[in-house]
Amino acid sequence: MKKRTIRLRVFAWVATHTLLNFFLIALVLLCYDFYEYWMNHGNLDDELEEILMVLVVMAILLPVSLAGAWAVSRRLLRPWRDLLLQAEHISDGQLDDRIKVVNPTDEIGRLATTLNLTFDRYQTLLDRMQRFNYDASHQLRNPLAAIRTSGEVCLKHDRSEAEYRSVIGGMLEDAGRLNRTVDQLLLLARAAGDLEGCRERIPLGELILEGVREAEVIGELRGITIECSVPNEPVLAEVIPDLLREALANLLDNALKFSPDNGRIAVELGAANSGWIRLSVSDSGPGLSPEQKARIFRPFVRGKASERESVGLGLAIVADICQAHGARFGVDDNPDGGSCFWMELPDPQRQAL
Repeated sequence: MKKRTIRLRVFAWVATHTLLNFFLIALVLLCYDFYEYWMNHGNLDDELEEILMVLVVMAILLPVSLAGAWAVSRRLLRPWRDLLLQAEHISDGQLDDRIKVVNPTDEIGRLATTLNLTFDRYQTLLDRMQRFNYDASHQLRNPLAAIRTSGEVCLKHDRSEAEYRSVIGGMLEDAGRLNRTVDQLLLLARAAGDLEGCRERIPLGELILEGVREAEVIGELRGITIECSVPNEPVLAEVIPDLLREALANLLDNALKFSPDNGRIAVELGAANSGWIRLSVSDSGPGLSPEQKARIFRPFVRGKASERESVGLGLAIVADICQAHGARFGVDDNPDGGSCFWMELPDPQRQAL
């Protein structure tokens, strides 16, 4: 059975109340006339004639009342109908359009504003997914093609054991890069999910010191010094520890790639301003141009110095992890030369004040 529309339900409600009011009025008039007849001992035929005239007038007014109810229901629901038509138009593919908000303070305006924000997030997510899918398919295709080509070329002719070992070693390196790419893609997908239930309030200093100690092992091989500045008092924040640890590791890995041998990396933790905790990683590399700064946090964007060493997902992962935490992020010039990558996490203690 087909359900009635909202307009029909509103019309039925208004019509029912109209008929009920007419019935009550007729009942009251009938009771009044009989009361008047009983009290004054009037003519019963005259009283019945008056009642009949009232009923005739009410019968004439009834269609008019129903037509008015239909018109009122149409007028009341016109803003909702317009909102529905605009939402259907946008959902059909016109994602650049938005619902017109006439009065942002009433219920319809608030609903339109909420729908517009939802469409904004949906369009941003859709654009990001389309761009990411294109880039990811390109990045995954290259190692697979390299592995297949190496195998096909190797099998065309008889080769020595050393040659087979060399080819298989190259294929294993390509497979390793492919495995790292897939792991990072999965991490990106996780950072884009709903992670509110995974948050924990932890001291950031301990997490940062742990990440710096792991990076120092790599830095020692190239003579790179990693300096870490952490406040003595615990700095607490509500974060997802695994994701934040991965973000710090990617920032340190990026700094190690771009810093020259015997260079210097500085890691600092402190308060940025009211309500925010700032974590920064500064390197002594060549720095970034304004064009590179605008693109560096996008997936598969790599600096020239590291094109052979990564697939360009590290800083994109940092950006997604920051967004999952409601954090801010960016890159500035290091006054001592190089770049300073930073992220600012919400401080729950200060923001509560």
